[in-house]
Amino acid sequence: MVQSILVVGGGSAGWITANLLNAHCQRAGRKTQITLVESPDIPTIGVGEATVPTIRRTLNDIGLPEQDVLVSAEATFKTLIRFKDWNLGESYDHPFDRRRRPQTDSSVGRWSAQNNLSFDRSFSALTQLADHNIAPKSPRHPQYQGSFPYAYHLDAIKLANRLAAFGRERGILQTLANVTDVAVSPEGLIESVQTDRGETLTADLYIDCTGFRSALLGGALGVKMKSFAKYLLCDRAVTMRIPYDVHTPPRILTYTQATARAAGWQWDINLQTRRGIGYVYSSSFLSDDAAEAALRQHEGPHSDTLEARHIRFASGKRQLSWKGNCVAVGLSDGFLEPLESSGLYLIEFAGLAIATMLEDFSAAPQATARYYNRITDELYDEILGFLNLHYVTSKRRDTPFWRAATADDAVLDDLRDRLELWKRRSPTQFDFPGADRLFAQDSYEFVLHGMKYVDGPVSGQIQVPDMRELIAKSRGELPEHDAFLALVKRAAARA
Repeated sequence: MVQSILVVGGGSAGWITANLLNAHCQRAGRKTQITLVESPDIPTIGVGEATVPTIRRTLNDIGLPEQDVLVSAEATFKTLIRFKDWNLGESYDHPFDRRRRPQTDSSVGRWSAQNNLSFDRSFSALTQLADHNIAPKSPRHPQYQGSFPYAYHLDAIKLANRLAAFGRERGILQTLANVTDVAVSPEGLIESVQTDRGETLTADLYIDCTGFRSALLGGALGVKMKSFAKYLLCDRAVTMRIPYDVHTPPRILTYTQATARAAGWQWDINLQTRRGIGYVYSSSFLSDDAAEAALRQHEGPHSDTLEARHIRFASGKRQLSWKGNCVAVGLSDGFLEPLESSGLYLIEFAGLAIATMLEDFSAAPQATARYYNRITDELYDEILGFLNLHYVTSKRRDTPFWRAATADDAVLDDLRDRLELWKRRSPTQFDFPGADRLFAQDSYEFVLHGMKYVDGPVSGQIQVPDMRELIAKSRGELPEHDAFLALVKRAAARA
């Protein structure tokens, strides 16, 4: 029986995991003590500021009210990603909704780039509502529910701070200290963690949330990394925060902007009081100084006095996620890149999976670790393939980076055959085995058609759903994004 869990490291990974485990154990009536040890000296890397719709389920499972999330994490709604210039001069959306006809969707398999219709605008209501900045829900909706699927843009560091307070209120013990040593038994199990406060911390299960350092799994237990750099070339990011009192946008957008640049791509995310921007690039094709200069030039003169932060990362994953009595979560286990906002999702997945496997671990620890490693490897491979798709389907060849990113040897072997098929047809459900995927047929359709990759023959007349009534009704019943956020602020001020 797992009676004690030690989470080593805070931030988004540590506090999401600790709260998920705590909520699961309390609902199950299990008296499992969860302790989190967090360094007061190591800065938190906020793992992205954009999420996917599963974040609503995760925060609801934890028990944090949605109003609390919106206020404490400065959250705004995210309904899609708008891609620009991934094929020079063109843009398309990857939205969270996909409209289907009641009878059949078979004609979509014959959809072709020869059509004058836009796939995203033909099959998504959100991509049209985003043009009018309509929120996906109204104040009348129950928490974490809306008229359309949605996620959040949020301040990940502020969310972690709120979850820390929330978790402490619900029995999670927090220790502020630096880990100085990890004791490992001859059998390869972690026996204890020592801190600079003279503490020796022990547990039945250890969760490594120490970021890229991977102090437990990578350091103490020696689990090596496997690299994805051949397929994801970007390994740097330069980021900047643009407060609205420095530069105010016309409106707070309901979508993430992802604009392709000469040596990578740039994000633009709107929070309640600031924007977050970042240039994700390859150090093989652009220097750090040149990347920062390009980011500032793209943003404009108002960014000249703002601080820029440089982040180095390696795209890859530990060869094992769970070894013995230690599981790595978040950056301790691996990282792909910020594209498509999978960073926080990988934390959500790990925390939920570990929570549901606690009894399995007590009864069959080795089998549990093997199974967890398999499903986690499969998840990383799934996301890797989807991210690789964005680059290798681009028609850009205008810079050395894009020529390298679209080269034949940059294509994942698992993706290669499907790409050959998708030249002639749209993806089908049979192209995506597995019951629980983050990115499946709908996501691939939006990217492949958005990139105008599918160019098969057209037979018969393509039927698209008539969304005029839905769009008109939604514009009448749902508030504009800025108006919804103003209501949230007023409600918080009255509370």
